[in-house]
Amino acid sequence: MRRILLIVCVFLSVVLFVNGLSVLSDNQNNKKIKYYNGEDYSEKYKQETTKLNQNNIKAGKGSVNIVVIGLDDEEARSDVIMLINYSPALGQVNILSIARDTRVRVKGKIEKINALYAMGGETLISKAVQQITGLPVKYYITLNFKGFRNIIDTLDGVQVDVPVDMVYNDPTQNLLINLKKGKQLLNGEKAEQFVRYRKGNKPGEGYIDGDIGRNRAQQQLVRELISQKVNLRYISKVDDIYNLLKRYMKTNIEIGDITYYAKDLIKLNYNSVRTFTMPGDSRHMNGIWYFICDQKGTKKLIEEHFY
Repeated sequence: MRRILLIVCVFLSVVLFVNGLSVLSDNQNNKKIKYYNGEDYSEKYKQETTKLNQNNIKAGKGSVNIVVIGLDDEEARSDVIMLINYSPALGQVNILSIARDTRVRVKGKIEKINALYAMGGETLISKAVQQITGLPVKYYITLNFKGFRNIIDTLDGVQVDVPVDMVYNDPTQNLLINLKKGKQLLNGEKAEQFVRYRKGNKPGEGYIDGDIGRNRAQQQLVRELISQKVNLRYISKVDDIYNLLKRYMKTNIEIGDITYYAKDLIKLNYNSVRTFTMPGDSRHMNGIWYFICDQKGTKKLIEEHFY
């Protein structure tokens, strides 16, 4: 049971933001599901999602979806947004990274998805993710960077191969990034720098593909943490991690949900976790850079890989 709790704690903390467990597949959601441009896919996706879940439901448990939100220290912006799709019957976890600059329509207005937390908290972000993917979303996990840093330190850091020199300074966010290229042990502070880096202060510095490059780095950290930390050596850290999660994490997941899935969670391993990036491209519109979701590409991705 302590190993199961370790898996839960590590998994929830690493997909914190670098962004799960409901009891039902929630296919009975009768609300309209629309993409940001207003095109209605609700009935079609309801049918498709029901079909995808049939095998899992026959096995006893349907697939479940949870939004993971990572906030800055001021808790005003969601720097990281991920959708976790879990199939207990298959022991499979899919993680979809959603660019924080994704263009969405809210109450007739165009916004970036990372601005929605200040406007309507987890509920509004969950609705936006549902609109983008067509998947029913009922549960959320929110964690700020202070909690993330402490958890990484409690786990004795994480080995990561930093792909490029990362240097960036933004006093308005109290953000200073200074990492050298190469494989190294990152403590909590440096791990935060790694997952938040997107560009440098000078033109041409940073990831060529911007937010998509940052999403890949976040996924890389998730994979490394799961690979390195879910083992017997860290069983003794369970209580410390759990207390940190209680202190820094906000969620509508109940302890009964985790208990319900405990025997299925034990099946999870490094190879059970697949990561995806939402297809699309960045565009400059009315003086603002947005990430525009490729609707057809996203629909195809969901149909082929999610449950």
